[in-house]
Amino acid sequence: MPHTIILGMTESGKTTMAKQLAAHYKANGIGVLVLDPMADPNWECDFKTADVDEFLETFWNSRKCAIFIDEAGDAVGRYDTVMQRTATKGRHWGHNCHYITQRGAQLATTVRDQCSHLFLFTSSLNDSKIHSNEWNQPELLKARNLQKGHYFHATRFGMLESGNLF
Repeated sequence: MPHTIILGMTESGKTTMAKQLAAHYKANGIGVLVLDPMADPNWECDFKTADVDEFLETFWNSRKCAIFIDEAGDAVGRYDTVMQRTATKGRHWGHNCHYITQRGAQLATTVRDQCSHLFLFTSSLNDSKIHSNEWNQPELLKARNLQKGHYFHATRFGMLESGNLF
């Protein structure tokens, strides 16, 4: 299963999208695990925690789940190699990880490289440049002009698409 990055500024729509995806997976019988430091009660999921150790125990003891890691820039930062394994090894457990963060540069390059999908909401020019280069999609530079709820969807080897949550 491919891993996904969901990026954007505060209130751009990234958590709304993640919750919609989680509900979709759950409705289709796929287990949903959530690490949410904000403990938002509105996730449709099978397991949710704000505790990293509890999350990792459930992650490694589960198979073929849709995983959502909110505030991933903090949880899966550049120097946390234990959490980085969710990207590098999680696929071997059949997991599809979704890393939700305001700034992709906060995520370790290794984690970003493991992701096959990018949903990019409104972002700064500097962040857009990083993702434009990494995904080989010059159009991602326009992410700084996106309105709330609008996003670009890029895949590693596919065409760039645009969408709107609302």
